[in-house]
Amino acid sequence: MNTFSKNNDGWFEANLGYSATELVHRLRKARRSNKDEKEFIDKAIEDIRAMKSMELDATLKMHSWCEQYSDVIKELGMSDNNMKALRKFGDSRRVSLQRACHQWQKSDDALKMLEEYEDVWQDEQKKAWVAAMDGKRDARKVWKSTLHQMDRLNEKDREALVKSAEILLEKGTMSGRTLFANLYDRNILHKSMTSMKLAKLLSMYGEEVDIMAGASRGTFVKMDRTGLIIKDPWAYAAGFLDADGYITITGRGEPRAGFIATGSRGKVHCEQLQKTLDCGVLQLDQKIYKDNQRSQHRLQFYSKADISKLLKGILPFLGMKKTQAKAVLAYIEENDGLKKEELKKVVRYYNWSDDTNKSNALLSEWGVQADDITKWAEAI
Repeated sequence: MNTFSKNNDGWFEANLGYSATELVHRLRKARRSNKDEKEFIDKAIEDIRAMKSMELDATLKMHSWCEQYSDVIKELGMSDNNMKALRKFGDSRRVSLQRACHQWQKSDDALKMLEEYEDVWQDEQKKAWVAAMDGKRDARKVWKSTLHQMDRLNEKDREALVKSAEILLEKGTMSGRTLFANLYDRNILHKSMTSMKLAKLLSMYGEEVDIMAGASRGTFVKMDRTGLIIKDPWAYAAGFLDADGYITITGRGEPRAGFIATGSRGKVHCEQLQKTLDCGVLQLDQKIYKDNQRSQHRLQFYSKADISKLLKGILPFLGMKKTQAKAVLAYIEENDGLKKEELKKVVRYYNWSDDTNKSNALLSEWGVQADDITKWAEAI
């Protein structure tokens, strides 16, 4: 049991729809009215607890720092919700979680030492005992609040996050503004909430309710046990490519397209898109720089068939890169060598249109005017 669902649900939630704790509660309830099945139910409960223990061990192995604190973590409390949160945030919130573990360990060691002299305690030892107990209580509080930062919010803000997750599950990827409008229509938001505040709330706490930043800027997407909830994959892919993708034709005349993302979230977007579109080649976990821990992930399109499928699908939804997409599609179908060269120049020029020096240098190199490029683009 060393893999978990995409949204980090445990094995029981992902496969049976209930947590281990919920299943045990249901079985205990069933045992009261099915006394003849007591032995069978007791065995089932025992097996569930054994599997949960395996799940806990697998969770701790996900983060290298947990190994030295494994006993402490179990004492701090590893409910089903805590385990899921640790799987999600064990790396990103490592410093505060380690601090809680260290404080618990230090306080626990102090209590064990005091127990050896319990019969001869003086005021100093009594104060030390109180301080150690306070230390353990504070450590547990830090542990819980770090794993579940959303609990710090007021009730209305928490409700806005939960309802946002429900809307994204129902309707798919949305911008913060559109999500705000949906919540407003349902009379969920409090008076001080604005679309900007909601977007900030989603960015800071959304992951706790399985909401991630979308592939295109300013959007949000819900994740379930199988992956991202994408209702319109072509629109989603278009937003991704406009924001963090490329369309080009190489110097050897090979059309290319692809998506580039960084970090664990970017990896999820690339994997989900490749799975949804059923084309493209994944290149994951590539180091950007030798000493940089952040990884780069790519979904590349090399074959003409894959590139045509991608560009035809996203063309109606593209914004910034629509001209390049149309030019590459025309390039793939074109047989005339002169026309192909013109289309190649269109793609390259528009890819550098934001850089005046570079685009002017290309015009000079080709011996053409910007009006020529525009004319070729409009003729597609």
